[in-house]
Amino acid sequence: MFSFLNGKSPFDEAEEKLEAGETVNGRPKLPSAPVMGWQDGVFLLVIIGLIVGGYHYYKYTKEKSAAMFASCDTLYVAAEADIAGLPAAEACYDSTWDLGFVSDSMEVLRQNRLGEISDKRNAMKDLLEDAKDAIALGDSAKAVGILGENKGYVLLRQDEQDEWKAITGLKK
Repeated sequence: MFSFLNGKSPFDEAEEKLEAGETVNGRPKLPSAPVMGWQDGVFLLVIIGLIVGGYHYYKYTKEKSAAMFASCDTLYVAAEADIAGLPAAEACYDSTWDLGFVSDSMEVLRQNRLGEISDKRNAMKDLLEDAKDAIALGDSAKAVGILGENKGYVLLRQDEQDEWKAITGLKK
């Protein structure tokens, strides 16, 4: 490895010495300068530091992403038993968009889970619309029966939640 930061290569020095007549046994005297200067050493240390630092940052972001997805998965699995936890699981999966590292399997999991939550929300909207249609026809018992004891309203907007609660409150 030759020094490239001090401006001269050892070959240039050897050529100058040959022109000046310095020889050892008829051959040009080889340069006696060190092969690597202190600037080269600093440069090499910076490169090694960048590589090692980049590797540790990669490991850190990978572990952070895995922990975040694990907590989101825990929330989602718990919400399968009680639908009231789905908004928290959805918010958790939405927060994973800002992570520095997301593997392909994590991306597929996120898309599937958010899609399932969206499908459940749309199903609840459809139930609410069916109940509104029944109310419009004057059949409040059918509207209450459609909504039943379903707690899916937690996935809806606040105004839709209020309508849901108003319809289910008709049975009292």
